[in-house]
Amino acid sequence: MSSAVSNINQQSTSQNTKVAAAAAAKPRDLFEEWASGGGMVSTKEAKKDYFLSTDDLSYLECTHLGYMGFGCGPPMKCYNHDDLVEKSISKHGRAGVVKKLEARHKREMNKRLREEKAEQARKKMKTITNTADETADGVDGGKSVKAVGDTQEIKKLRAALLRMTKKKMSFEMSGAPSRWRVEVPGTSKGTFAALMGRPNDVNLDSFVKTGAYHTVERYEVETLFGTKNESQL
Repeated sequence: MSSAVSNINQQSTSQNTKVAAAAAAKPRDLFEEWASGGGMVSTKEAKKDYFLSTDDLSYLECTHLGYMGFGCGPPMKCYNHDDLVEKSISKHGRAGVVKKLEARHKREMNKRLREEKAEQARKKMKTITNTADETADGVDGGKSVKAVGDTQEIKKLRAALLRMTKKKMSFEMSGAPSRWRVEVPGTSKGTFAALMGRPNDVNLDSFVKTGAYHTVERYEVETLFGTKNESQL
């Protein structure tokens, strides 16, 4: 028993050390990792990763890459990493860049924690649902929450969302279909959970909250719109 406790304590200490080391990453570490990159960077990533604006990029030399011919969209503008680093430091100062890197690192850590918490909630919800399905009355005396189908309200809402989405369909400059973004404002937590195929999660514990909104990326459109296959879209 003492050996088992010792192993657990060692694992716990090792894990705590790793967490502490990650949390105590020095600002210089973040800066050096950011500045030591290389290669060409797209316009989108240049703005995001180097904290620059469109006006800032207009002063830098760029290379046009990816032109495949007529009808395939315009070539992509790319910038040299070293030029972007120099421009970012010139605009924000080294201390300003470090501050922005620290803030971004903190946001990413918090996002990772929210995702892990939501994943745990999804696993717990799946376990409860499976237990309810496997037993007639449930091992807990019938208290398990059982999965339910869509109500008429949800079915009508799915159909309305499909009609709205079809009207807003568009294409990227490359000719490929643009990504769909379906917004459902003013709905209750229960309605949102039902639309996402998790009607039992009325508190939205299994969803990651981004700012004031709960979002789901790369969701199956057949499930969202209540269709059986793509031919019904």
